[in-house]
Amino acid sequence: MKKKPQKGMVFGVFDGLHEGHRHFLERAARLCKELAVVVATDETTVDLKGRMPTQPLAERIEAIQAFDASYVVRPGDEVSGSWNILESEAPDIVFLGYDQQNIEYELRDSGIPYIYMDAYEPDRFKSSRYRERGTTEGQP
Repeated sequence: MKKKPQKGMVFGVFDGLHEGHRHFLERAARLCKELAVVVATDETTVDLKGRMPTQPLAERIEAIQAFDASYVVRPGDEVSGSWNILESEAPDIVFLGYDQQNIEYELRDSGIPYIYMDAYEPDRFKSSRYRERGTTEGQP
């Protein structure tokens, strides 16, 4: 049996923590001994998605900590594309969501192994779908 990596890391905006996010976090946590969750800053979210998140950074971090207090939750780098968090947290592996190809390009040069996680009912549990319907997390 393969030994679990000590520290895993995930990245995301986690705007309106929904069942898809929770499934992603739980699956990643099962594959490592410690999970670091990096939450994109408001500024980085604007750079990536062209809009402000619905919830401010502090609320998004709080929601993840309330979901599972064992996760090490950190705000992402202030400067989009700087990836200092990879050096400061030094993960053994990074778990990517099915739609995070942009992060893969950065990881290729870092030498940090990464794997993609399958989507969990993406037609139902996707943040953009909640925004389209004008609903919040947990309301498909």
